[in-house]
Amino acid sequence: MTGQDMIGTIRSDPFTERLGITSQINEDGIAITTHQCTSDECNIFGVVHGALLFAMADVGMGMALTSVLTEEPRVGSITVTSNYIRAGRPGLLEARSRLLNRGRSVAFLESEIRDGKGEVCARFSGIFHIYAGETK
Repeated sequence: MTGQDMIGTIRSDPFTERLGITSQINEDGIAITTHQCTSDECNIFGVVHGALLFAMADVGMGMALTSVLTEEPRVGSITVTSNYIRAGRPGLLEARSRLLNRGRSVAFLESEIRDGKGEVCARFSGIFHIYAGETK
């Protein structure tokens, strides 16, 4: 699947399907990742679990990067930095991920997640590796 084939809703992998995360590519280098969060995905304090937010950002940044690649490469996160701004509330979570800069084998991305009330609850930055010549 090339970047041109990815515009619109994208099929999830087994992990994101299990979590109920969906991804959509709006334009090259931008992905929207969503999840309808219930109280079952909250921690003991009743707020969205940080691991769910991390998964949404990681998936979103990977999709944003893949959307600009012309071949069917394998990509993977080298490092992802998380900044949890405020406690996330259940409801429709939305991560907007975008490509900031891309070289031949490394790319820099960011992701912002809004919670069920539409407030920014987390921001992530990621460095991803592009495995040249390797396909999925």
